[in-house]
Amino acid sequence: MTAVVPDTGRLSRGLLFAAALCAGITVANIYLAQPIIGPIAETFGATAQSAGIVVTTAMLGYSAGLLFVIPLGDSADRRKMVGALSVLTALLLVGSSLAPSLPVLAVLAGLAAVTTVVPQILIPLVVQLADPAQRGTAMSWVQAGLITGIMGARVVSGQLAGALGWRSVFAVAAALTLIVGLWTVRALPSDGRREPVNYWSLLRSLPGYLRSEPGLRRACLRQAGSFAAFNAVWTTLALVLTAPPHGFTVAEAGLVGLLGLLSAALAPAAGKVVDRRGPRLVGALGLAALAFASLVLFLGTSSLTALLIGTAAVPIGLQVGQAANQNAALSVNPAAGGRLNTIFMLSTFLAGATGSAAGSFAYGLHGWAGVCTTALIFLALGAVGLRRAR
Repeated sequence: MTAVVPDTGRLSRGLLFAAALCAGITVANIYLAQPIIGPIAETFGATAQSAGIVVTTAMLGYSAGLLFVIPLGDSADRRKMVGALSVLTALLLVGSSLAPSLPVLAVLAGLAAVTTVVPQILIPLVVQLADPAQRGTAMSWVQAGLITGIMGARVVSGQLAGALGWRSVFAVAAALTLIVGLWTVRALPSDGRREPVNYWSLLRSLPGYLRSEPGLRRACLRQAGSFAAFNAVWTTLALVLTAPPHGFTVAEAGLVGLLGLLSAALAPAAGKVVDRRGPRLVGALGLAALAFASLVLFLGTSSLTALLIGTAAVPIGLQVGQAANQNAALSVNPAAGGRLNTIFMLSTFLAGATGSAAGSFAYGLHGWAGVCTTALIFLALGAVGLRRAR
């Protein structure tokens, strides 16, 4: 395939800000339902466990979007894709706010997650437009938007539902997604004319990249280990916070998660180090920060100070590592950034799901110490990706 690839060095500050803001607003859509499962269950006369299907379909929908939508960015005009996906997502979120039953809400929320993969379309474009010596910095700004959206969604969703009801959460998200999405479209350059490529050919090429590119495999392995460790801790964090001796309320435990916003502030600095020293070193620093956090968290059942320090350090380690690892993955072949990002993000997301399940299982068997040990095991597996190519 031959395609018109945007010239490097054409990434303006306005475009970078738009991409970061759009990433933060749209990624939040995946996590909207998590804090409002209780009110949703009450509305439809269901149990909280049954209402949890809304969260499950959102996760499954996002996975489907990673696999089946992102590769289109290597053949379609990404400017048009961002516009179309923003409109579709907004419509599906409006439908979610009006859902007459729990099954309908679950389906609509899942479909909205399929189309809310806009951030993972923007990142490869930002990489292509940025000067090669500044790709890490540019990507890290978009990732700062992502982490802000992920961490902030849970808090904003809960507060908005408490004030205006859970349906308002989806309605407000629809309006923000549409406004910011279309504003971003105005800032994006067109990809120009591209030769049409068979969609299934794009999908069939994914395993080939994974087989032939050792740099891609190592970046995926490092990030998979990091994200699995992060989710093992983050999924069970509320359990240790609400248990004796800390005894936090559920609302207070949720606010502790805002410590993760510290990682958004550090993301641009991590990107600059990637540009200067390379992704392998920064990827190692991310794993080391996560290992330090896991060791500190061992003390979390008896020391609130240790628990809070570890809680702040975990997302920092994750963000530093992702700034390096995603840069390494997409730098393999920026022209195929959509497919490379599909492989990177899908492996990361699947590892995160594995980490969540493993963390919950470990907590049930061995308590918080079991969670921390599980996180260290995942990090050891991720460290295998640090070895140099022969």
